[in-house]
Amino acid sequence: MAVRITFKPGMKQSQQAARYFHDTVGGLVEALLEGCEEHHFRITADHGAALQIRIWSATAPDQEVLHGLMDLLLGLRADLRTLQEDPGGQDRVAKLATDWLSVHLGGADLYAELAVEHPGPVPEERPEFALGLVHGRCAMISTDTVLFTWLDDSIFGLAVAGHGSYLVETVSGANAEHHRWRRAS
Repeated sequence: MAVRITFKPGMKQSQQAARYFHDTVGGLVEALLEGCEEHHFRITADHGAALQIRIWSATAPDQEVLHGLMDLLLGLRADLRTLQEDPGGQDRVAKLATDWLSVHLGGADLYAELAVEHPGPVPEERPEFALGLVHGRCAMISTDTVLFTWLDDSIFGLAVAGHGSYLVETVSGANAEHHRWRRAS
């Protein structure tokens, strides 16, 4: 799979793109949740904080899927942190997007939210990370500062707060060399 990237810089651009991409996410999440059941997991740390994971899938995730999902979530969080600190240009985005769009978790369809619950009188459980997988490929990754989402057939958007937005296109085979470029807007 080849990936083509276009970039539009700027804080205002990142905000406009995030609003546009956010509008497409609602339909995607709705489609992901259709026919799925919610599965809730809680991992408590020694200092009282807990990691809350909610997974919506057609079947209950087994231990292998849970471990794979945790590895994937940790890797994606590190990728997003790197992007936010230093996007590093289109080559870095192309490498990350290629990885995100490869098959994970045996091709699973699921939606997951991750929240860190801090101890206190009223524990806060606000999701800080959301992931949507379609046939094991990242169709949506969302945090407060980065949003990656499927926009249309083989077209994905990536908004990085304060930096700009990317249009990511997947092209394959003979079409990779002759594919028309689209503009990020």
